[in-house]
Amino acid sequence: MLPSFYAWSIEHIKRVFEAKTERDCLQALEDTFSQRLEFTFNGSPLPRVGLQKIVLGMLQTSGFCLNVDWLNAVEVPRDGSNRNGMLGGYYIIRNVKKPLPGSSTLACYERHKSVNVVIESELPDPSIDSRRIVKLAIVATDVPVQATQPPL
Repeated sequence: MLPSFYAWSIEHIKRVFEAKTERDCLQALEDTFSQRLEFTFNGSPLPRVGLQKIVLGMLQTSGFCLNVDWLNAVEVPRDGSNRNGMLGGYYIIRNVKKPLPGSSTLACYERHKSVNVVIESELPDPSIDSRRIVKLAIVATDVPVQATQPPL
């Protein structure tokens, strides 16, 4: 039996967002998302390349210093070997840098994400973990990180 969808997702999503180079990120995207991905971001359908642009933009702006913190997930296997199924999860991506509204000054944010995914094996061989996300629906918002004041 393959690892749970939650364990698989934690490993793969960390590899995507915590990549230290563009090359590592692109490989993690390839290992995680199907070429036939159906993708929506805050209700808007986007092509797979749109996901790649969003992720690479976040990584590059942050200096390849993002951190993923999974809070919870619910998984439903479609079979007894975890080859196909669904996962709904919630995680926070920390150290997101983006310009303040109306400015070019970068500020620190956390991206709070709720995801619903369909994961399927792409190869018939049960001894190979060929699972990829084939459907991805993201609801995300960026929350400003408040700078803490040192004690007086």
